[in-house]
Amino acid sequence: MSTAALLEQVTEELYARHTADVEAAGAARREYEERRGKVHQDDELWEPWSAAFVEWLVVERTDGGDVPAAARTYRELRDAGDPRAPIVGALVTSQRSLYEIRALAKGKIELLDLLGGAEFHVNEQRAMVGVDVGDVAELRLVGVNGEVRFGRTFIYHPKAARAAIVERARAMMAKGASRRDVIDQVAQLRVQVTRYRHMAPARVYELGSRIMG
Repeated sequence: MSTAALLEQVTEELYARHTADVEAAGAARREYEERRGKVHQDDELWEPWSAAFVEWLVVERTDGGDVPAAARTYRELRDAGDPRAPIVGALVTSQRSLYEIRALAKGKIELLDLLGGAEFHVNEQRAMVGVDVGDVAELRLVGVNGEVRFGRTFIYHPKAARAAIVERARAMMAKGASRRDVIDQVAQLRVQVTRYRHMAPARVYELGSRIMG
């Protein structure tokens, strides 16, 4: 089985295992949207927002100081000698950030981490429809079997907002904000773009703190 197929299979199994409790998932969704903004089923962001939520729920959410669900599963599989353990471990150590797409080629995408400055080359055989060089997106990168792969978080931001995003990120991190704080505030601004359609998207990001206030 290819690395991509194996990652997809293990991800599906992991998500099914840890999203079965509807009540707990609902509480987590409310927590998620308090930090990032609320979207509705008829919103253009609903599908990518929901996919990103499930990934966050399983891979990152600590639920009151405990380790994330994926980390618990990793330990169980590792201790049992299960061959799926390294794949789950790769998800546990994956990186979510804001990236700029620097180059597109067949089977490979070059990214720049706008929060850390590192460059990544992602192996991706699927056609990235509608994606162009210069696009900015919140993405999760998973290092598995010597390759870098995409997770399921794909939240695209207006290309014209790049400068405003970088400026906001630098200002926040200079004051001690975490990557997660920056990513979540920028996500709130992406939601505001759908609310303030009369305003140029880049302007929403520039004025975001006042709009959200």
